Amino acid sequence: MSAETDKRLAQIALMWHGRIGPAGFRRLIGHFGDTSAILGASEQELALPSVRLDAEQIAAISSLGDRLAEVEEQLDGLDDQNIHVVCDFEPDYPEILQDIPNPPPVLCIAGRILPIDDPAVAIVGTRSPSQEGYQMAHDVAAALVEHKITVVSGLALGCDTAAHHGALAGGGRTIAVLGSGILVVHPRTNLDLARQIAEHGAVISEQSPTADPAVGRLMARNRLQSGLSRAVIAIEAGESGGTMKTVERARRQGRLVCTIKWLEMGEKRAGPAQLLAEGAEPIDGPEQIAAFVRALYFHREQMRCDHAEKSQQQLFAEE
Repeated sequence: MSAETDKRLAQIALMWHGRIGPAGFRRLIGHFGDTSAILGASEQELALPSVRLDAEQIAAISSLGDRLAEVEEQLDGLDDQNIHVVCDFEPDYPEILQDIPNPPPVLCIAGRILPIDDPAVAIVGTRSPSQEGYQMAHDVAAALVEHKITVVSGLALGCDTAAHHGALAGGGRTIAVLGSGILVVHPRTNLDLARQIAEHGAVISEQSPTADPAVGRLMARNRLQSGLSRAVIAIEAGESGGTMKTVERARRQGRLVCTIKWLEMGEKRAGPAQLLAEGAEPIDGPEQIAAFVRALYFHREQMRCDHAEKSQQQLFAEE
């Protein structure tokens, strides 16, 4: 087995069975240097206060050396189902995610993420939209894919479902980000939709393959929806909840924040009203998407220039 294969297997084992998240993984790498050293560390070394692991995490990581064969079997099983597992140091890892805070060290992908998926736009909103809201999410997604923009959402009921259906109906690409394992599509009523998405885009998860949906996992996926996108469009939402948290993540990541400008307001549109008051870009509907796409490409180039300038500053700083 090559050193690269060993590194890959150890990284996957840590993320699937080590009871740590992306921040914990990077903290361990910073302390021990690499994944082999983490798996080879003694319980005493793992228990050092600077490592900041609890007893369950220490026990889980200490046992990983005996679970590598199990992880290999899991990988073979996923491969048989055309599910690709990629680590953050591998060529197939989405480059755009490398720039967000705490990118996932491991991704499971059903389908494919392609270079043409940048730029993408995340469409987010309530799970119980009005009929107008559902139609808006559908039609905005359909309009985006007409301009070759990939639509990202979270496969949830309501606005997410409408957005994915709109993208597929428009013959375009769409990416669904799960808050569960890749083998535990949630909600189950969207299982057929997930299969369609995998054929015309990708279904992705940073969780272990059989992880059940949980509040923390659903919240964690918000940063990936915005992270895979250059902009986020909020359709309908209250003043708090997953939609607003995704928007907040988007702001921190330097993404373009947009929302529907509704003529009639209400409880389900309090979120968009708040976002407009905070300076979000207003969108009247699908007829405005052509102008929005021009702004989107301009914003992407700005982000790329900012990233290049930051990288250059870091380079000279190191010198």
